[in-house]
Amino acid sequence: MSKPTRREFIKTSMGAMGAGLTLPVLNRTAMGTTLVKQIADDAVGQGNILVIVELAGGNDGLNTIVPLQQYDIYASLRTRIAIAKDQVLPLFGSTTMGLTPNLSALKPLADAGKMAVIQAVHYPTPNLSHDSSRTIYYSGIPDPSVSAIGRTGWIGRHSALFGNASNSLDTVGIGGVSPTLYASGATVSGIGADAQGNAAGYQFSTDPQFAGDRNNQVAAARAMDALTSSKPYIDFVETTETAAFNSSDLVAQATAAYTSTVTYPANESFAAGLKLIAKLATATPTLGTRVYYISLGGFDTHANQVTDQPLLHQRVAAGLKAFYDDLVAHGIADKTLIMIWSEFGRRVADNASDGSDHGTANNLYVLGNKVKGGVYGSDPSLTDLTAGNLKFKVDFRQVYSTIIQDWLGGDPVAVLSGNFGNLGFIL
Repeated sequence: MSKPTRREFIKTSMGAMGAGLTLPVLNRTAMGTTLVKQIADDAVGQGNILVIVELAGGNDGLNTIVPLQQYDIYASLRTRIAIAKDQVLPLFGSTTMGLTPNLSALKPLADAGKMAVIQAVHYPTPNLSHDSSRTIYYSGIPDPSVSAIGRTGWIGRHSALFGNASNSLDTVGIGGVSPTLYASGATVSGIGADAQGNAAGYQFSTDPQFAGDRNNQVAAARAMDALTSSKPYIDFVETTETAAFNSSDLVAQATAAYTSTVTYPANESFAAGLKLIAKLATATPTLGTRVYYISLGGFDTHANQVTDQPLLHQRVAAGLKAFYDDLVAHGIADKTLIMIWSEFGRRVADNASDGSDHGTANNLYVLGNKVKGGVYGSDPSLTDLTAGNLKFKVDFRQVYSTIIQDWLGGDPVAVLSGNFGNLGFIL
């Protein structure tokens, strides 16, 4: 057997990283070309964590926040899917809108002033395509002249300017990584979660028949990665591999050290993913992760919405309530902000399949101890429509701008290439 070359060893070892591990996406700053300012140095955002929750498919906002003041119009347009008025939960003392009963687990947070509802959020010239709308929200660029391929992500741009590119756990995607969201500077790892909220497969995988061989291979890989090559791309791959080894060790230590008295919903993938975020966020010493991303699909309710959406909402509410309680128990609720969004809302009228079709403006939700609770933006009109769809009143970049400025500690103008103002929902 011939002695393997350095290049062959790298190729083999990188392939053994396991399906559950997405290698950290490192930019050239991680190799020392540019020193990026760390978020911990900023007066605002020091140690703050942002958890982004995507309700993929287009959550129906009108059956999430029910327009009570326009209830008769709402019910006449939604004869198949309208929520009964006497079931709607009063919210923020408002007589104009209320919460679906299927999110009742979150109502105590709203009652305590820890939930903000931003109404009629979207972007100019709405696009009813899932892929296009998600790309716009991921990138923070609604300009149709910018190709999807050429777009960078708003989190990526913020990380490049204000993040910590040397930390491969700076941003963590649970269950996967959206290239668009993180493109242009984010240092990100994708970690899968098993049913118990453990990091699934986030390790260097070797033949289980030879347990001791794993340590030998890791040691050999680290030794080879420490060598300097005349080829910069080989060095870059080795730097990435070393970061993957280090981050997987940190994740394993964090999950092993976690203890909690909070009970999460059993056999529920979304809750398990949130539990994994809690394990990583509460780790001591901190992993330095500033942004976590998790999604729950199934909200494209063209049919059977009266059955499907309530179950999805119950999963969201139960998982988030357990997650919040866990943050409180570990003393980091004041440092965590949760943003919940969907790529678009649904049409005002229901369809013949007991569902609703792709729409435009939607609600966006922010949870946390440092949230200034209440309603932001005026109630959308159910009679002043465009092609059967709600008119947007709040640009989604206003939400991003507020979070960047008041929570992450960055300059929103630099990240979003424009001044979109501040909605003031963060204390």
